Amino acid sequence: MSRKEDIESLVLEVLSFYEPMSFELILLDIPDERIAQIPDFCRADLEEALKLLEKKKKVKLSLENEKKEKFWIKVFPKKSILSQIFSYFRR
Repeated sequence: MSRKEDIESLVLEVLSFYEPMSFELILLDIPDERIAQIPDFCRADLEEALKLLEKKKKVKLSLENEKKEKFWIKVFPKKSILSQIFSYFRR
């Protein structure tokens, strides 16, 4: 895996489906051991990973409050039409 993919997977592991998380909360929830495995990890890397995940529609920028803080939330993966049809017939 490349460095960017490592950071993206790390962010996806940390983010929640249920509660939006601020940038600081994401940083606090990342295990120190995992950060140590990524050489020269910095804030810009995390910001870039969040932007890429937004473009891939895996993460959604959820809220911005009056302090200009951003919050991200993980998006449930959409089911394909075929999987929806098969699940309908399995009932």
